[in-house]
This record gives sequence, C-alpha cells and structure tokens, in this order.
Amino acid sequence: MAADKRPATAAAPYIPAELIPDIARHLTTLQDFFSLRAACRSYRAALSPSRAVLASQPPHLLVPHHASSPRSLALVHLPRRRLLRFRSPVPHPFSTAVVASDGARVVTFDRFARELSVTHLLSGERVRVPDASFLFYRAVLAGDLVLLITPGWVHYCRLGDGRWRETCCRLGGGDGGLHMMVRMLAVNGVLYALLNTCQLAVAELRDDKLELKLLGGEVSDHVRNAWMESKDFTLGECAGEPLLIFKVSFKPEYKVFRWESGEQRWVRAMSLGRQTLFMSGNGFDAWLGPDSPGIRGDCIYEALPQAAGWSEYSLVDNTCELVTIEYQGAPELDSVRKQVWVLPSLY
Repeated sequence: MAADKRPATAAAPYIPAELIPDIARHLTTLQDFFSLRAACRSYRAALSPSRAVLASQPPHLLVPHHASSPRSLALVHLPRRRLLRFRSPVPHPFSTAVVASDGARVVTFDRFARELSVTHLLSGERVRVPDASFLFYRAVLAGDLVLLITPGWVHYCRLGDGRWRETCCRLGGGDGGLHMMVRMLAVNGVLYALLNTCQLAVAELRDDKLELKLLGGEVSDHVRNAWMESKDFTLGECAGEPLLIFKVSFKPEYKVFRWESGEQRWVRAMSLGRQTLFMSGNGFDAWLGPDSPGIRGDCIYEALPQAAGWSEYSLVDNTCELVTIEYQGAPELDSVRKQVWVLPSLY
C-alpha cells in the first residue's frame, strides 16, 4: 500500500494547569495575561489575579476611549507606549471621571448623578458607595476607606457603609491662624494629613470622628523656599515614608522632601533610592521599587492632563522627557482627561 502523503496535523501541546501561574509571572502585558486566562476553564481557575502572578507587569496609564460603544477606558502600556486591547466600561461615559487610583482599583465619579463607584480593573469587582451630594476636590482610597476632601473638611465612609460621615479637620495655629488639612494619604496603615502650612499630622478615626495629631513644629526655610516657588504641593509616599512633593512653577522640576520621623521634620531628598513615583492630576498615585520592569529609578512619572501621555522627570540629573501617545478613539485635545496610573504589580 502506498504511504499516505497527507501532512500530519500536530496537536497543540497541553500545558498542565499547575504550571500556568509560573508562566504568568513572566508575562509583561495585561493583554497576554488575560489571553492566557481565557484559553480554557482550568487555566482561568488556576490564574486568579494576584500580586505574585502580576509581579512582572509594568505600569499602565488609564485613558478614555471614545471609539467603542459604550465609551470606555483603555490602558496604555508604558514601556511599549501603545494602547492595549483592554476595555473597562464606565457607567455614564459622558459625565464620569476617574478621581482616584490605588494600584489596580479606581474611584469613578458621575458629576451629574453624584454617584461614586470603586472598581477593581483586574477582577471586575465594583462597589457602589453612597451618593455624594456635596462638593469635594480630591478623593483618597485607604484600604476599605473612601475619603472625599475639601480644604479643612473630609467626608468618609467604608466600603459597604450606607452613609457618609463628615468632620472638620482644622487646627488652631500658635500664631492665631487656622491650619487646615489639604491632602491625605495612607502609608503602611497610618493615615497622614498634610496641612496648608506643609506640616504633617496623623489622622485618627475615633468615635466616628477624624482627629488630627500634629507632628513636629514649624517647617524649615528650605521647605518654605520650595513652597514659595511652587505652583502645587502634595503628599506622597516612598518605601513606607511620607513625602512632601513640590512642583516648581517656572520650569519642569520637582523638589521632594521625606519625613524624618526621629527628628520630626521634612528633609530634602536628592534621590529615591532607585525607587519611582507616579503622579496624576489627582495628586500622588503610587510608588514602585527598583526592580520594577520598564521604568527608570529615581524618577517621577506624572500623567499629562490634556493628552494621552506623561512626563518623566529625573531627580538625578533634573531632566524631563514628555511622552504623548496618539490612538484612535482619543477625546478631543481640548478635553480635560482625568488620567491615572494603574499598577498591576501592586494588586
């Protein structure tokens, strides 16, 4: 009998499900991660999103995407500088903005309906918090706590609560002035407040009230000088230490001070120990360590307010690079885009 000349069909090699998490640890785009999860049910069951399997994922910029219907949010891969095939629908695309981020979680706010939601971009879990019938200018995520800040006041609730609580966050100054809270941030489980005098305080929840405990005394002349030449300052964190970050008005420059707990004062930081900070129009988003893929150490990455892109400022040589990404479905250039950073490795 003559030999069969038809080519044999090679079956795709099967990879045991228990090896899938090890493979996922080496993936460097969320697109590949979710494609691997979607391959079969056993892979999906073995590959729940976690910090361990997402450790190699670089930072992403969350941007609006208006080409799809309904309108959605998309991710820009920072090292590759291109849009990924990721879509996260928002409940009211014409009026909803992202007002805070925390690793892979974001807070969205519909300014017309006054509705707030906390969405985990990787798991898809969404928690709706009570409607915000009051004005606020900044939102903060601290574990299961959501804080909405107005200078001197804060509204807060825990995820799953049915109502907001309101408290005044002001301290009487020794000079007879009034020191108001303007920023808040959770660092290693401690809630810190930054006052309008650039002083630092610990914020404690006691009997449904938020109390401020001032740390240290008046700020130094170095802090005052940075304050005078800056157009904005914010509270940040790096390696478990609070940071005071100034953005200089007349040139692309940042000045960073770290909190010296022993001396109870701000000290100028000329480097970040090869760590990296991420900021947006909402203030400080997060920090990553020196082994994080696709980014430079001792740098500050800030999302641009009116373009899909970011600035990359080096504290080592004081240089600043601007990166803009063009993509189909981007909003008009005159639209203010509330862009934030998404850091999957901080899941």
